[in-house]
Amino acid sequence: MFQLKSPQRHPFTKGLSRPRPDELSSLLPAPPILYINQSKARQEVNPDSTTATNETVNSVSPSEPPEKPIPGLKRLRYQLEFFGLRLACALIPLLPYHWLKPIANFAGFCFHHLDSRGRAVAIDNLRAAFGDTYDIAARNRIARASFQNFARTMLCLFWSPNLNSENYQKYIRIEGLDTDPIHGSKNSPGIYILSHFSNFEWLSLGSSFALGPGLAVAQTFKNPLLGPIFDQLRAQGGHSIIPPSRALVRLIKRARSGGIVGAAADLSINPSLGAVPVRCFGLWTAMSPMAGILYERGNSRLVPSQIFPEPDGFFRIVYRAPLAMPEGSTHQQIAQACWDTMEPIIRKNPELWLWSYKQWRYKPSTAPDGTYPFYSNIASRFDNILPQAEKIV
Repeated sequence: MFQLKSPQRHPFTKGLSRPRPDELSSLLPAPPILYINQSKARQEVNPDSTTATNETVNSVSPSEPPEKPIPGLKRLRYQLEFFGLRLACALIPLLPYHWLKPIANFAGFCFHHLDSRGRAVAIDNLRAAFGDTYDIAARNRIARASFQNFARTMLCLFWSPNLNSENYQKYIRIEGLDTDPIHGSKNSPGIYILSHFSNFEWLSLGSSFALGPGLAVAQTFKNPLLGPIFDQLRAQGGHSIIPPSRALVRLIKRARSGGIVGAAADLSINPSLGAVPVRCFGLWTAMSPMAGILYERGNSRLVPSQIFPEPDGFFRIVYRAPLAMPEGSTHQQIAQACWDTMEPIIRKNPELWLWSYKQWRYKPSTAPDGTYPFYSNIASRFDNILPQAEKIV
């Protein structure tokens, strides 16, 4: 199985960038993909635990109320977004499944042309990542296809009330569950390494059906009316939704008790929030140490997981063999190893990754001009986490 920010967001989750007319794609951001299998977690609780381990499956936590009064115009915009999302949730499940892809292609085409800022970010990300491999026209085509893939991912999420444990395999095929006993053992904790690649929403949903429902970290939106809707959609497979506060502690406790956890390998965070440096397409970025923390404290195994679109319109989830990490590996080494399992797949299928996300928000102070995307900024807090021998680039 597998990027924007509010002031008090948990460092390992993502929320929604403030919507602008030229940032339409930010209205439906990539979610924080974190879940833990409850059916594989034993029911013991540490004496000092403040969190019960028998959360109710399918429970959806209410979104936290805004801390400040919302101005009138913004409140009106939030309400319009809410009703628009509710309408989409009501209508899209009524559509035939085979309509989703052509609708997504049209919507993605429109977003690509209307969202000038997101398009510029995607095209320059491709330039920085691939150099001269693709010319301007090819970068633009890949960026457009990336928008279309994201639109399809969102449409599939809205259509997901049609899926259940009885019929999901008609739409999502599963491979790799028989390659390692970790998938069927109740006492073998595992960390499923994910990324925002292809239909990552159905990767989480399909895994809830294939491996069992789990614990999911709620997404924080600037519009507080949207959170409960997305929480409900992401709980379709039985996931319980928990607030971001103390989520890491709860995930660690579950992993220690024999549970299965998901962690994103491409989740970049602020360097001052415990990030580790990772080479991503040859460029340094500040990644979440989540996988390393859970691996170290949960004594778990690392299982790379991906989802791919199939020619017939359906999807295929692939669980790889667990990674073999040397004893004593650091959080940085673990994060790099996890990313290294994903990059070759993204290089082969660039149109399926979320290129409109600002993956390289920071760059080394000594990076040559033009090496990093235009939006990258120099920050001492980023330099401070880079290896001493690698601070030149």
